[in-house]
Amino acid sequence: MKMKLVSAMLCVAMSAMVLAGCGGKQDPPASKQEETGNGKDSANTDETDGSKDQEESGGGSGDVKTIKFYGKVIEYTSGPMMTDALEEQFRGIYNIDAIQVDWSNMDKVIRTGIASGDPCDIYNYELQKLMANFSDMAVDLKPYLEEDPEWKGQFRESDIDACTTADGRVLCLPWETNFSVILANKAKLQEIGVEIPEEWTFEEFQTVCQKIQDAGLFPFANASDLNRADWIWRNAMLSEVCTAGIYDAYTRGEVPLNGEESVRALENTKALYDKGYMYPGDGAVTVKSDEVRAAFYQGKVLMMSEIAAGAKSVADEADFEVVAVPWPSSNTQPAILGGMNVLFIPQNCGDIDAAVEVLKAYTSKDIANIHAAQGYIPVNVQVEISDPFAKSVLDQAKALKTPEGPATAEMNEYRANQLMPDLILNGGVEVAAEAMESLRGTE
Repeated sequence: MKMKLVSAMLCVAMSAMVLAGCGGKQDPPASKQEETGNGKDSANTDETDGSKDQEESGGGSGDVKTIKFYGKVIEYTSGPMMTDALEEQFRGIYNIDAIQVDWSNMDKVIRTGIASGDPCDIYNYELQKLMANFSDMAVDLKPYLEEDPEWKGQFRESDIDACTTADGRVLCLPWETNFSVILANKAKLQEIGVEIPEEWTFEEFQTVCQKIQDAGLFPFANASDLNRADWIWRNAMLSEVCTAGIYDAYTRGEVPLNGEESVRALENTKALYDKGYMYPGDGAVTVKSDEVRAAFYQGKVLMMSEIAAGAKSVADEADFEVVAVPWPSSNTQPAILGGMNVLFIPQNCGDIDAAVEVLKAYTSKDIANIHAAQGYIPVNVQVEISDPFAKSVLDQAKALKTPEGPATAEMNEYRANQLMPDLILNGGVEVAAEAMESLRGTE
């Protein structure tokens, strides 16, 4: 049976159960560690909500503390398996209440829970948004990492750095990485005589696109929905700022979006549409993800953009060999946008030490292996990726840049819905550049 996967970018409806699971009222627990200033007393078992009798969960008599884990990702085939494994590991020790992540309402769910005084003990969130939105509400995990070098060693130093604030606090830890990737029909490319390089510029990419177009096929497709419309420009822009040595300034929102880097990235993006390389031609600016996949499966388009988490699903559904190919670089340095899903512990959770214990288990090699076995990309360095296709996707992450840079809700809205129409249909490079620059000024 072929694996079915819905992209983690898809939104599911927020349920009252989620809010109830993390929003009840509870007496605040006693504080614990003076050195961290935000610990809780691990001996505090005066819980009334959500606890079970140990006999119900396979243990002896007495109460079992409930750990509310807002991290069950049902959009991944691995998600329920991972939380099931977590529950089994702590059976009789903790009752793990694994709550489904509501991607479209995470901010509301988390804010409601924390404000209630009875939040979930662990929350899944997006790294970049967490650093901006909850930096004052998350437990500093640095002391726990320093006390457990084996646990710390399971993460890349760069991954921990990405979760670290300017004043040295480690606010969260990643459990998976995700990024934009281009998937290609390997056999069709070989028939046309296209050799897939380790990296290529926009000029080299366009040469290949012309070769595919001459064969009567569409070279490339990029969906306008699921927040993918601006991927080509964003990757091109990252290539530009990395080449110019101004990536850090870009992440702080200090690089003008009507400057030479952005203009060059917009020009390279626009050229793909102007030359008819983008599927389905006139409707390329509004094409949806389901249309893109259908055209790819039918062999009408030879390359398509996808998230890394969805790559294996695409490959499994195709009746031809699918291979990952690099994004074209707008300048000399390759770079692609991406990010990490992370887990953090709110400072007012019921038992920080218990939450850290569960966090260690969820980020461990054993549970990370479950994620990897389903074709996804965990961050645990001890996990060996054996699937050849997953390896080819992971290889593209060598150009990954995260975080990409600050963006307001208005900027995100513009880039997702209006950037490409402005660039291709409503005025071109100058209009799009000036629109983004005006929004950058509000950051």
